[in-house]
Amino acid sequence: MPWLLSFLVAALSGILGLFSSGFVAAAYANWYHVSTREGAAGFFVVGMALLGGIAGFIVGLVSSRVVAAPSFGKVIACSSGVVLGIAGLAALLLYVLADIPPRIDGDELRLEVEIRLPAGYAKPDGKPEFTLGSVINHTQRASESGELKVNAARLENGRWIITAEVQLFTTRGLRSIGARLDEKDIAGFIVPLPARPGKAHEQWSEWGPRPPAGSPPWPDTEPSYRFRVQRIPPPPPPPTMGEIEAREEAETQAEFDAIAPDAPLAVWIPYTPPWQNETRRLAAIQRVASRPGLVDEIGALALDPDPRQAEAALRLISHLPQPSADLIPSVIAAGRDIIARIRKFNATTPEQDPGFEGAADVSIRFSSWMEAVRTLREKCGGDFTPELREILELSRVRTNSHAMRADVLRVASYYMKTWTGLEPLPGDPPPR
Repeated sequence: MPWLLSFLVAALSGILGLFSSGFVAAAYANWYHVSTREGAAGFFVVGMALLGGIAGFIVGLVSSRVVAAPSFGKVIACSSGVVLGIAGLAALLLYVLADIPPRIDGDELRLEVEIRLPAGYAKPDGKPEFTLGSVINHTQRASESGELKVNAARLENGRWIITAEVQLFTTRGLRSIGARLDEKDIAGFIVPLPARPGKAHEQWSEWGPRPPAGSPPWPDTEPSYRFRVQRIPPPPPPPTMGEIEAREEAETQAEFDAIAPDAPLAVWIPYTPPWQNETRRLAAIQRVASRPGLVDEIGALALDPDPRQAEAALRLISHLPQPSADLIPSVIAAGRDIIARIRKFNATTPEQDPGFEGAADVSIRFSSWMEAVRTLREKCGGDFTPELREILELSRVRTNSHAMRADVLRVASYYMKTWTGLEPLPGDPPPR
């Protein structure tokens, strides 16, 4: 066979090896509970798939060179058979050796056991332990810890009965159970439960162990047990996006309904922006607009040390259906506060304020101040150009601040030209 066809066969065989080993690796990760933390299981599957692809490429290349009287179809069939045979054998071996939980109608199962202590045994107490083991050739090869419910022990006919439960974690081996109190064995049995229990095993068994026919009955001086399997309900499906949104909306509405009418203005403001639920927003604005002393409250918040509080108070003015002209002095005062903050920022050095936090504070306040200014200028005839002119001049000082130039100077320059005809300086950033 020509080498070109040999490499084509090898490539096709490699692709088959890539996918088949990937499927086997994914099954291994599921059966053997490979950790998914930080993508470990995914990396394992990808790594094994790549190794399988390389192995498949080699198998295809070798097959194309050693098959007698090679033809393209014959070599492809041979190499594919080898790759799939190896993958199938590996999958079968991994499946047989894996601890795969049994199921009924797709549901995983737990084993429930009632242990009846010997007659005359005192009320059980102490540190409980319960274990389900998988026994092969008289050796426990794997185990799963469960719960021994000592606190729920009950007394029946003079004998204490303790309930225990544990997940059925494997179909392999015989099922052994062991119960201990304060590291002292109180019971240990091989439970006659098949590898794959059926629906009949969802009912309580008879009390055991059961001696062979013709032997005396099991004595009351020894512990005994009975068992059943119960389905483990699958976890409920995660809520849909619609359900999550509905729950969040209901929680928000409940919080809104619980606000006292005389709560501080800062509590009501978050419900007034346009992006809020419209019905709730209109209700909040109505309550805010009818508050006595609203002008004073807005004026105080507009000068708050927290720039976000000041921003919220100033933006609230633009959300009011008919803002009062009495708000003009408060907004002028907020403008004077911004001027003072710009002066303070201009007096600092980059070493004193390396993060330019002073400029960020001014940027937040100025943006909301301009929103309030535009609203009061349009609806109440307010004139804020003296403050805006001073802000414009001061914002030109620190040319090394992007926030000051882009967020303050650019906007102030644009509106001073629009409202007063004052032309920008050559170094002013152009309007967007």
